[in-house]
Amino acid sequence: MDGIAAVQALRDRHDNTPVLLLTTFDDADLLLRATEAGAQGFLLKDAAPEDLLEAIVRVAGGDTLLQPVSTAPVRARYRFHADESPPRDTFGKREVEILRLIAGGYSNREIAQSLFLAEGTVKNYVSAILDKLGTRDRTRAVLKAIALRII
Repeated sequence: MDGIAAVQALRDRHDNTPVLLLTTFDDADLLLRATEAGAQGFLLKDAAPEDLLEAIVRVAGGDTLLQPVSTAPVRARYRFHADESPPRDTFGKREVEILRLIAGGYSNREIAQSLFLAEGTVKNYVSAILDKLGTRDRTRAVLKAIALRII
C-alpha cells in the first residue's frame, strides 16, 4: 500500500490524523492525488532537515503544507466552466495576497504577522476566500485559485 492509499484508508475510517507525505518525485499529479485523498502535507524527501521538522510541526498543528511543484498539471486537471467560476475581479488585492501566502503554507498567525493584521482579520479573509471559491478547505482553495489563475 502506498502513502496515498494509506491516507485514503484512514479517511475512509473517518480518522482525521494529520498526514504529511514524503515523496521522491516532484510530480504535481501526486500532489493532487495526495490532497484529494486527504493529506495535509506534501514534501520532497530531499527537503532540508529543518524544513522537514517545520513541516511536521505545522501539519501536526493543523496547517496545510504543499511543497511547490509545477502548476501546469494542476491547471489542466481542474478546469471550471465560466458559470462555476468566480470572476477574477471579485478578489481584492489583499485576498490574492493572502491566497498566495496560504499556497506557501503559512498559518493564519504567520499571515497576520507578515501583513500586520490581526489574526481574526486573516480568519475573516480566509472565510471569504473559501466562500468565493466554493471550497471547504485551504488546500482546495489554493488548487482552484491556481486553476483559475487567480494566483
